[in-house]
Formats: sequence, C-alpha cells, structure tokens
Amino acid sequence: MKIGFMNHPRKNILKEIEWIGKNRFDFVDLYLEEDSAVPDKINLNKVKKLIKKYDLEVVGHTAWYLPIGSPSKILREAAIKEILRYLRIFKKLGVKYVTIHANWPPTMFSDKEGIRWQIETLKKICLKAKKYGIKIMLELIDTERDTLKNISLILNGVQGLYFHLDVGHANLFKKKITDFIKKFHKKIRHVHLHDNHGEKDEHFPIGKGDINFKKVINELRKYYNGTITLEIFSENKKLILNSKKKLRKLWERK
Repeated sequence: MKIGFMNHPRKNILKEIEWIGKNRFDFVDLYLEEDSAVPDKINLNKVKKLIKKYDLEVVGHTAWYLPIGSPSKILREAAIKEILRYLRIFKKLGVKYVTIHANWPPTMFSDKEGIRWQIETLKKICLKAKKYGIKIMLELIDTERDTLKNISLILNGVQGLYFHLDVGHANLFKKKITDFIKKFHKKIRHVHLHDNHGEKDEHFPIGKGDINFKKVINELRKYYNGTITLEIFSENKKLILNSKKKLRKLWERK
C-alpha cells in the first residue's frame, strides 16, 4: 500500500509538491484544475524535477465539476476537450491512471439519461486516453444518485473503465462502503480516504467522523494493495500527518 496526498489546485503547485515530498509521501495525487494548476500555468520541467527529487509517483486527477453527464452535447464535448488538455500533461509525467468524476444532470432528467450521457462521454475519453497509455478511473461523488446500481451501470457500459473508490463519498446517504469494495474490487485502481458523519462531504481527518476505518481497511486489504490518497481538507498539516500514521497502523495490523 502506498500513501499519497494531493496538491491544492488554487495554490502554488511547486510548493504543494515540495511539502508532499518532504513529508515522505509515496506519491502526489496531482490535481489539474482551476485556477493555479491548469496546463498553461504549470512549469512542467520544474514539476518533473521535484517529482524526481523526492522519488514520487503520480496519480492524475481532473476537476470534479466537468460536465461529462450534461444534457447538452456541446458541454459534454467541451468537457472532453478540457480533459484532453490534462491528459497531455499527465502523459508527459508518465502517469498511468487518471480520475474522472461521475457527473449528473439536473433532477428534471432521469438517472437513466444521466447514465447514458456519462457512458457516451467516457467511451470517447477512454479511447483517447488509450493513445496516451493512460487508463481512466471513475470516482463516485457526493450525491444520492451515486448508488451501487448506477455506478455499476456506468462501469459496465464502458470498456476499459476502472473504479476510483472514494471512501468518504461511499459513506453518504446511508450507503455502505464495504458494498462498493465487494462489488467493484476487481476494478479498483485508486482510493481516496477521508472521514465524515454520513450526511455531507466533510473531508475530515481519520477519526473525526463516524466511519469505521478498521472495518473498511480490513475489507479493502482482501483485494487491494495500491495507492491511497488522504483527501483531507485541512490547513492543519499535523492532522494530515497524524492521519498518515493512523492509516499505516491500520493497514499493517494483523
């Protein structure tokens, strides 16, 4: 198991990677999105040097708000163009797996329609990503529509699409995290880990919410031994590093 952390896309990307490297994370979950971490603002050579300096691996992450499930075909096509900009950067950094988030149309449109539009968009993205040697992962988000059934239909509808398990998101709206692990364990390629109280997406450090991480980790270890990002939104770096220690201890316990 490898533990990573993400850069804040509205902060200096070099300083963010520097902190991740100095604190001995195994990889950086590279968030490419507005406003400071977009392709035209990134000094790729300096990013490469930092990654090499700290011997970091890189997992790719695109903006959560891209409208891949929009009712508008023009907006879906625009999302594809934007994602391609990021894939070109990820290719140059040797990234193998990139996250794209589930995206749902307004509630006046059905789940069935949303699933169809997402499948249509993701098929195109996966084909283009394949040319770059990149595999695409789908991350469930923090909505009631991100059910086991709906995510399953999308994953099964797109050849070569993998699953990004977000533990915090899978804990919302009375969903069970272990159900997602059991259902999609063959497709899991990356994990985001953070805590909440099951009602909203809080991105708390481990132990600040009500997720039973012992149970979750025990189930995950049966099938998975890959990258896990601590997606904790806190300015208190001590809380992040403490969660890193807790995760390592939970993973290594017998």
